[in-house]
Amino acid sequence: MSNTSTGALNDYATMLRRSRWLMITMILSSIALGVAFTAWQDDVYESRTSVLVQPVGTERDVAQARTNGQINLDTEAQLVRSTEIAASAAEKLGESNQTKLRDAVDVTVPPNTAVLEIRFQASEAEAAQQGAIAYSEAYLEHRHDQAVTNLAQDREANTERKDGLVEELDILRDRLANTDPEGSAYTQIQGDMERLNNRVAELENENAELKAAEESLSPGRTINSASLPTQPVSPNALLNVGAAAAVGLIFALLIAYLRHQGARRVLYPSDVTQRCGVDVIGAVPNSVRFRSREVFGAYSPGGRLFSQMRNVVVSQLGERRKIIVTVGVSPGPAASIVVANLGSAMARSGDRTVVIAGNPTSTVGLSELSETNPIPGLSDIWSGRVSVKDACFVAPRRPGLQVIGSGAAARATGPTSEATTDTFQELAEGGNIVVVDAPPLSCSADAQMFASHADGVVLAVQTGRDSVKATMESIEAIEKVGTRIIGVVLLPSDLGPMMEAPAPGRAQSENEGEAADNMPADNSPTDALDVVEKEGGEEQPSDDGSPQRKEPAGQS
Repeated sequence: MSNTSTGALNDYATMLRRSRWLMITMILSSIALGVAFTAWQDDVYESRTSVLVQPVGTERDVAQARTNGQINLDTEAQLVRSTEIAASAAEKLGESNQTKLRDAVDVTVPPNTAVLEIRFQASEAEAAQQGAIAYSEAYLEHRHDQAVTNLAQDREANTERKDGLVEELDILRDRLANTDPEGSAYTQIQGDMERLNNRVAELENENAELKAAEESLSPGRTINSASLPTQPVSPNALLNVGAAAAVGLIFALLIAYLRHQGARRVLYPSDVTQRCGVDVIGAVPNSVRFRSREVFGAYSPGGRLFSQMRNVVVSQLGERRKIIVTVGVSPGPAASIVVANLGSAMARSGDRTVVIAGNPTSTVGLSELSETNPIPGLSDIWSGRVSVKDACFVAPRRPGLQVIGSGAAARATGPTSEATTDTFQELAEGGNIVVVDAPPLSCSADAQMFASHADGVVLAVQTGRDSVKATMESIEAIEKVGTRIIGVVLLPSDLGPMMEAPAPGRAQSENEGEAADNMPADNSPTDALDVVEKEGGEEQPSDDGSPQRKEPAGQS
């Protein structure tokens, strides 16, 4: 099967999944209406009788009971439903409403037969049987009477013609008596009289035949008598319920399609591929639960998914491309989760990876997920307090992964394009793959600036939380700076503990013990902060204002 066909089937499946409960409700409601309509309808019984139509008088040919021949059964079928037959049937049934009887009768002609099937419907079985019998008898009687009338008219016409001929014979007989027997006129008169006598004899023979036909007249006969119906033909519960279910299904599919096309929030991959025009490189299903504030293990379901995403990202970047910016659509930890897990997957595969915490709006920090120190970090690098090398911490459980935390310094104007370029280039020149956690475009333009210095962008979208409109706006903002979007990673709306902000004073790294646990809020617009000393004198300020610490094992 082609990819186009598979994609179309997936789109249809997505449409059905999105509106499955609505569709089920509509179909069940339609079925209920069908059942109610069936219960509301009155019972209708039908009885039928078959009448064989035979020629009468001079008729000889039926000719497949259609249009060729003396008898046209299509005309006879219409005759059964005529007012004349209805009047006769009404008299037999004692019914005064002839229109009601005409509406209750139906006549069909089976192909290649000389048979009329007369069906009569009534609210009671006995009435249906009696109606069918009355109509068949009324039709045969009407056909018999009509034939008798026609034969009588023919005999009367023949009698009138014979009387005229007899008068002509009397006149010729008188002329013959006064004509010379030896003349030619006498012979001519005798010839005329002979012809008239022959014609009179023919008319007498025709009348005799007509009389015999009238005495043996048989316009037709009933070959299948009307029986007493045992069950009603209407309402048809199966037909009503099936039709109602079909109508409900059609409307349900129409509403599901319109609802799918007009969906406001991203729920399925097709919402991104169809309406936003960007590929989905991975989707974390709702079955994957975020039970703790940590990175997925290598062999967990989530870990396997991010390992597959790593393969897609690296294959699309190529060998020389090293900088990846991950940005979320709305404020939250979505991008941070993708960066932490994607970076871990790259480190596990042997890639030298550096992840950068550049998203101050996230409820979880990369340093927390990687169990490294957040200070010094990115803001300290850009403020000039420390170098890039001094801000890199090796994750204790993933030696191939280095983490640059958010840092402690504050800048009133935010990062500059020059500082961003220098930082990214220095990290990339060391042979590292750099994965940047950028703030969402809905609340900051930093992600757009980060993307302008990146080789590719990964968009983190939370299903059921992020809208299609906001996703499209984020994609357009990135495309405006000319950076290629590698794809979208879909995360569930429920991220469990990841959605909760850490409690004040929570240690960022219990194993290292080097970060300041109770760092006060930093609201100053300066480029540098005073060093915060930890209790016990484990950290001392250096001459440049940065904390002194031991280099972690495996630091590059």
